[in-house]
Parts: sequence; structure tokens; C-alpha cells
Amino acid sequence: MKFLEKYDFTPEDIDELIDVTPKKIMNEIKKSQKLVEMNLGYLKDLGVNTYVDMFLNYTDVFFMDHSNFKEMLDKYEKDSLVEKLNANYKLIEFL
Repeated sequence: MKFLEKYDFTPEDIDELIDVTPKKIMNEIKKSQKLVEMNLGYLKDLGVNTYVDMFLNYTDVFFMDHSNFKEMLDKYEKDSLVEKLNANYKLIEFL
């Protein structure tokens, strides 16, 4: 899980993830590391600053194929989307 530090996850965030995430999901994170990184990076590059909370609470969303992940977000106006996700990361559930 060390790779998450590149995306501003603190050691405490990583410990929390390890503590609350089922082993099967942890294995999927490791197996799909490149995909997870692409999706985290995309949110970070958009300017979303709540992506750590999103990942901790909606990990499964980050297993989505990157083109589908990008398409899901690109159908919204960028500035409005970023503003809304920064105000409430839970909105990712409804996109």
C-alpha cells in the first residue's frame, strides 16, 4: 500500500484502509494497482481534493476501467463537478 503515499495518503490513512478493508478487497487493490493509480491520479489532476476520503469509503469505484471512470466524470462540467466533490465526496456514489 506504499504506493498510496504518492497520492497524499498519510500513514494513518493507509493503516485505516488496512484495518477496515476486507482481505479480498485488499488483494484486489494490490492486483489492480495501476488501475487504482490511474483513477486516483485523474481525480487529483482534476483538482478534486477529497479523493483520499473517496478511496477510503468507496474503494470499489476505483476498480472501474479507467476509460469508464473518466467517462463517468467527464459528462459533467469540470468546475462544477470539482466544487461539488470537494464539498461532499459522498456524491461519487451518485455519479
